[in-house]
Amino acid sequence: MSKNAPSKSGSPDPLLVIVATLLLLAVLATLYFAAQGPSKPLVSEPPVRPRPIIQDETRVVVVTKEVAGGAGVESAAKAAEAKPVEGKPAEAKPSEAKAAEVVTAAPPAVKASADGKIHGRVVLKGTPPPERPIGAAKSDSFCGKSYPDAAPTTRNYVVGADGGLRYAFVRVVNAPAGSGTPAESPVIDQHGCMYEPYVVGVMAGQKFQVKNSDTFLHNVNSGKPKNNPGFNFSQAAGQVNEKSFDNGEMWVKMICNVHPWMAGYVCVAESAFFAVTNDKGEFSLPDGLPAGKYKLQVDHLKAGSATVDIEVGAGKGADVTFELAVK
Repeated sequence: MSKNAPSKSGSPDPLLVIVATLLLLAVLATLYFAAQGPSKPLVSEPPVRPRPIIQDETRVVVVTKEVAGGAGVESAAKAAEAKPVEGKPAEAKPSEAKAAEVVTAAPPAVKASADGKIHGRVVLKGTPPPERPIGAAKSDSFCGKSYPDAAPTTRNYVVGADGGLRYAFVRVVNAPAGSGTPAESPVIDQHGCMYEPYVVGVMAGQKFQVKNSDTFLHNVNSGKPKNNPGFNFSQAAGQVNEKSFDNGEMWVKMICNVHPWMAGYVCVAESAFFAVTNDKGEFSLPDGLPAGKYKLQVDHLKAGSATVDIEVGAGKGADVTFELAVK
């Protein structure tokens, strides 16, 4: 018989038997595991927590300030984030009032003086914030030569002995316009890339000088005053220019476009009866105010202003102490 002859009729093919057996086993395994239900995780996982809802809680800080003449109360509110309780929404709580430092300025004190002059002092009540160093002035290749040690600082509150407040501007607000003779013609100097002095006072129409004492170029820019034409010019080392303002105006800001941190202020009074406080907070107005009743006012860039009634006459002046509060 030939080796390639087919098997006898009725005998199953061994290969088909193996395939059929494997298929049957697969079906039985599927039926078995289906009956066991879904498989369980091998590693237990923590239950899913709901994401907390964060709500804002407002905390109110009340700051009370009183100025001379009986000013009111200022309130400020500051929002703070509330810490949510894990697993549930944060609940709004009643506002918490924080205790604030109360800075109170006493009303101006007036005493009659026998010399017929108007003089006195401006003092600051409260502790002012520290002044900030002007690092740009020290790091500048030219300006920095004026500051081998520490950088210059801002001049928001310049306070001397016993609280004397410098750079406050005191004037008789209702003196006849154009009356009196100014004490002197001021000079606004640029030294060490700073305007000196920081605040000057002039009478409307009075000439004053702007000087550059540094050895390099500056730019003098008065900005855009409300009541007067402004000016803007370059100024070489040693150069002096004469300027004036024809109308009364407070706090005309002088800047330098070359050194942007430079700033100084000019206060223009309608009459000659004004003064800027010195490093002890002292002031003295020129003589010549006609006898009568007047309002004397002090203004400061940061501490605000206060006004008091005074009376002057023959041999009768006013010695006034103003108290301003830190703001």
